[in-house]
Amino acid sequence: MAAVRIRLLSDSTPPRPDGSAVRFGLQDKKGAMQDGFALADGLIRFDFEVTTAGAPDQGLPDFGGPFVSGSKGERFVYLSWARLNGAGFMNRIKVRLADIDWPLIEAAQDKILLADLSGAPTGGGNRPVEWRVVDA
Repeated sequence: MAAVRIRLLSDSTPPRPDGSAVRFGLQDKKGAMQDGFALADGLIRFDFEVTTAGAPDQGLPDFGGPFVSGSKGERFVYLSWARLNGAGFMNRIKVRLADIDWPLIEAAQDKILLADLSGAPTGGGNRPVEWRVVDA
């Protein structure tokens, strides 16, 4: 089992705002939120790790960790806008991990897998995510 460092970039403007005060963050399996780091260009950066299970000769990797949701083969992480009044989530971006294959994991050792989600549509999860390897 190997750990893979992940970095997500996103803007924090809530989609379809309904007037609720919200907190934008990376959502864990229990619904708790992790804040990101504000960048000078207005984007928010989220850094975290996922684990991988399996082997290249056994098909696609399976992902785990406190932020990973979904069933095997359909794993994802959420960037969410949680309402501060406790009335659930205003909206979420489902960041699909299925686009990460073994060659990408191998290329990312001692580096970071980055996905820029600024302007990404919310909801769903069937949209491809473009991952790239960047220096740590």
